[in-house]
Amino acid sequence: MTIKNYLSAAILVFLSITSFSCSSENEDDLLPKERCEEQAATLSGDIIPIINQNCAVSGCHVSGTNRVDFSITENIISRANQIKNFTQNNIMPPKASGKQLSDTEKELIYCWVDQGALDN
Repeated sequence: MTIKNYLSAAILVFLSITSFSCSSENEDDLLPKERCEEQAATLSGDIIPIINQNCAVSGCHVSGTNRVDFSITENIISRANQIKNFTQNNIMPPKASGKQLSDTEKELIYCWVDQGALDN
């Protein structure tokens, strides 16, 4: 066998292994389901208290500001994905507000949205 044949065979083996590993389930595919498997978050019991303490406060997400009023439940539900993205990326609450969500609060928001942002 020539070097060219060995290289061709090695490339074929490498491509076969890579394509097999890419087509099978990996940890990243399972992470969101596993992440929230034991975390049942509810709107009324978990999310609204977080929003009321950190977002729906004077000068922020309440009536009379140019921002979405999060004292209205429907606004929280309709903007659930945005709330999730902003809190996961530490955009909200803004640092200037002096408020900061705990890892547990961020996880509750993440899981509530991941589980369908239900009105529960």
